[in-house]
Amino acid sequence: MSFKQFDDRLDEVTRRLHEMAHETEQLVRRAVAMVGQPTVDLSPIREADDAIDRAEVEVEESTVEILALHHPVARDLRVLVTVLKINNDLERIGDHAVNIAEAAARLTTAEKKVPIPPELDDMSRMAREMLRDALDAFAHRNADDARSVIARDDRLDQLQDSLFRVMITHMPDYNLSACLQVILIGRNLERIGDLATNIGEDVVYMVQGITIRHQEGGAG
Repeated sequence: MSFKQFDDRLDEVTRRLHEMAHETEQLVRRAVAMVGQPTVDLSPIREADDAIDRAEVEVEESTVEILALHHPVARDLRVLVTVLKINNDLERIGDHAVNIAEAAARLTTAEKKVPIPPELDDMSRMAREMLRDALDAFAHRNADDARSVIARDDRLDQLQDSLFRVMITHMPDYNLSACLQVILIGRNLERIGDLATNIGEDVVYMVQGITIRHQEGGAG
């Protein structure tokens, strides 16, 4: 593989990853919008997740092929390693989005509607912003923006703890299963934030060549 072929293949795999990132962001947004709705259709959510799963396999296969044929070193190697990690994180984020949509669907069957606390809205907004900003940091190779994402993870964890406490207090007055669904949605949002944090850490590694996981309050 010539240097030009390598550059072309690297550009193509990163372009496909950016497309997958956009699809994942949209899936999370659509899943979160279902929470509290009177009816939920899971079909488009599952179809979108299947498309992300297929894209994950394509990106992984293309990246591994580049590694096998070119044996890149230094920065190019870090880019490809980061692509593999982000690729896996995006697939997992898609799974969490499906979990949120499924929990939203179960909420529609509750006889007594459980109130959705403001903490859940705050978590939804923050998790989606962290994901978007982490992906922007990757697109622009910006380590400072990536670190900004990492710094927000603790606040998301605090909101998750607060949401859990609020829902525990609601359990005597509302359907137990419905309260647990809200807690589950919050847990999946918290995991999306963790994965966005992972992406931020990987961007720092890609740009600066240093590993900060487990060092700056990251998700691990």
